[in-house]
Amino acid sequence: MLALLELCSARATAEGSPRPAARYHGGVRVLHLVAADRFTGAAAPALQLVQALQAAGCEAEFAIRGGHNLEQRLAGQPWVHPILAKERSLGDLRRAVARVRRLAEGFDMVHCHLPHDHALARLALPSLAPGAVLLRSVRHPRHLRRDPFQRWLFAGTSGVALATPALARRWQRWRDAARLPHVVLPPAVEERFGRAADRVATRRRLGIPATAVVAGTVGKLHRQRGQDLFLHALAAAPGVWGVVVGQGEAREWLGRLAHQLGVAPRVCFPGYVEDDLVHLYAAMDLFVFPAAGSDWGHRAIVEAMACGLPVLAAQLEGTEDLVQRGVTGDLYPAHDAAALAVLLSAWAGDTARRVAAGRQAAARARHWTPARLAAAALQLYLSATPAGSGANPHRPRVPAP
Repeated sequence: MLALLELCSARATAEGSPRPAARYHGGVRVLHLVAADRFTGAAAPALQLVQALQAAGCEAEFAIRGGHNLEQRLAGQPWVHPILAKERSLGDLRRAVARVRRLAEGFDMVHCHLPHDHALARLALPSLAPGAVLLRSVRHPRHLRRDPFQRWLFAGTSGVALATPALARRWQRWRDAARLPHVVLPPAVEERFGRAADRVATRRRLGIPATAVVAGTVGKLHRQRGQDLFLHALAAAPGVWGVVVGQGEAREWLGRLAHQLGVAPRVCFPGYVEDDLVHLYAAMDLFVFPAAGSDWGHRAIVEAMACGLPVLAAQLEGTEDLVQRGVTGDLYPAHDAAALAVLLSAWAGDTARRVAAGRQAAARARHWTPARLAAAALQLYLSATPAGSGANPHRPRVPAP
């Protein structure tokens, strides 16, 4: 297995994007588990990693919850297994563990992405092949709480992948950090976010003037996601238009708030958008990231930068690892609408600064490739295997994304 991992790693780190492997070539077999049924949160980066590993020549397969848009998105793919479901009883839990046990047989590694699927894999672990390795991705600070449940999960784990250097620094304070290899998984940009999009037509469709300066944000519409703070900042930055992309239970509340603040005439709510998202980014001049969601890899920042947008982000774990203050955007204190309003006004009034920062953002995003993501994961897999751990330090260097 070690030789196969080294071969896959060499493919992933070669210059340029690797060509997709034809089905599989008998390489390392990695089963990824994510107890999610929607293409959001942890499921989106997990899918990116599976596909990046496949392109590097690994036999990577994906177990998910069925019944929603994640299964629909992947319909017909032989490497996708919608075997997980929400357990409502002890019997449901036993059956879920049995399904994971049957599917995991013959895999060299099982890579989990959420605490729930991690627990299922821990319970199924005795059935795995001798020498099989259990790994875990961590993409949220609360998943590193030092409670008995989290300690039990990591006690049976051979390696850890962290979504950001900030999470890696948090992990290094754990008692288990000294014995477990870990790496930071860099973000990976989907190819579509580097393509040209129709700015003029999108603005016309949204009713935004061609000459307006537009700031936008993308995420689930929820009272904890900061869209209200964004609207308050727009109210203090007259002349700046806003685009709030997403859907959720806070949609009506945000609409009423926009009217109360007097910004409704210059704020658009396009709803949930997936395939057309590139065009909405193209309609913006600035991207605002007011609060984190369930995935602290902050995927929206990565996408916006790939589309050439300067990013104004709240100071949160991980945002400072993505946004270079004054180079690719700016940072402001979280929950501070007045500070965001100051930045919106300053950046809206400086076209040259926006253009330069957008170019720098796009240039940085070009380094966030699937090949680099696969190479980081394979570094972890090599370190976590019994044969590879002696040649690889348990504290790999934490790279900048």
